[in-house]
Amino acid sequence: MNTKRTRQEIKRKGYMCVGWTCVILGSIGITVPLLPTVPFILLALYCFGCGSPKFQLWLLEHPRLGPIATRLKNNDGLTRREKIQSLVLIWLSMGSVFYFIAYGSHWQYAIAALLLFETWFILRFKTSEKKRHNGAFSFYI
Repeated sequence: MNTKRTRQEIKRKGYMCVGWTCVILGSIGITVPLLPTVPFILLALYCFGCGSPKFQLWLLEHPRLGPIATRLKNNDGLTRREKIQSLVLIWLSMGSVFYFIAYGSHWQYAIAALLLFETWFILRFKTSEKKRHNGAFSFYI
């Protein structure tokens, strides 16, 4: 048995598992406020690029995730509208969690830190002036 080939196959399958996990978590993150979508899509793009270019192409051509994945892969950034929508949704949802659930507990510091980190993460992306492809991703970040 060729151990080098076996290691490469295990590594490829590992990348695929992590890539699909990131796609699932990123898709869940569209609606769940504590799961950011963009970092998971970036990681999925990387993993699919290492494990299977076929699945990377699938992600880039996906009707909902594809436009943002393509812009992120090309280092084009996020549109101003996507940044604003992301920040509004993050601040509303996590602000609600902070106020109604975590306020007064030790969790308030973790929620506040996560909120600030996600804000910094979104704002550090370059602002893309390109139009979104048929608005498929307009509400989903």
